[in-house]
Amino acid sequence: MGSLTRTLLAGIALALLAGHPAHAIGQESRSAHTLATGGGPVTVTADTMAYANREGRLVFSGGVQVVREGYRMVSDRLEIDLTDLESERREIRHMVAEGNVVFTYGERTANAGRAEYDPKAGTVVLTREPKLTDPRMEVVGEVITIDLATQESTVQGGAFTFTEAPETTETMETAPPAPDPAESP
Repeated sequence: MGSLTRTLLAGIALALLAGHPAHAIGQESRSAHTLATGGGPVTVTADTMAYANREGRLVFSGGVQVVREGYRMVSDRLEIDLTDLESERREIRHMVAEGNVVFTYGERTANAGRAEYDPKAGTVVLTREPKLTDPRMEVVGEVITIDLATQESTVQGGAFTFTEAPETTETMETAPPAPDPAESP
């Protein structure tokens, strides 16, 4: 299935929610920092999409990509649970991405077998061999939780590797010479 068709399917799913408030599809107020905030529309593309209105469930599979200004996530499968149909405002209650998950924000990239997004907590919880990297560090663990508001991470059962920035020639030339122990009084 082509990219245009995949994007159209995602658009149809989001249009099904058109009678509901805009933030039901990820456009909440800018005062709440969630995966969906940051400006611009949320774009979801996938090979297939299923929408069960009564159950409040969207399921995307095959080459899933979720893009929003500042965030990008790819996975094999994405399931979005919405609040009850009887709710005045149908909102995202829970989101789970599974299979080859790659979540990118800023200079950081998180890889995992599974990622769960909780909009109330504003967190992404990575499991199944999660790894978080940026240009100077790498963190691996059993569970990595990313707070989207602060961009701070909590790692359970993990290891941390930090790489110091290499010294530049300019820094080396301007650094004062080390004291000679033979010249000490």
